[in-house]
Amino acid sequence: MTIEDCYKKYGEPLYVGSKHLIWKDKEQNRAFKATRPGYLTGGSVIITSQPWHEPADASSPHPSTAEMIECLQRFGFSQVNSNDWQHANGTMARNVKPGDFIKTKERVVPIDVHLEKP
Repeated sequence: MTIEDCYKKYGEPLYVGSKHLIWKDKEQNRAFKATRPGYLTGGSVIITSQPWHEPADASSPHPSTAEMIECLQRFGFSQVNSNDWQHANGTMARNVKPGDFIKTKERVVPIDVHLEKP
């Protein structure tokens, strides 16, 4: 899928940010995300897809810092400094913030966490 395909199939993106454009595929209940050139992409546009998660409260979709920390710890990450976390296998989660998560009715879900291989 290309960025042009996303526009043709889904129309205007639901979210336009400095790093991403995001569309919702209602039939598949999935998010399609185009990462802009130059943001960790080597100059290319990368299209990814992941399950769509509805926030419990659309006016406040992200978790608190405490809820974010609890989520990261459940996944086995330990805090290295104010924004970076490391898993026991060496994987780093960089520049983590509550905006990288959605708080659903059931749980806190990571949706845009930058992971680096060890």
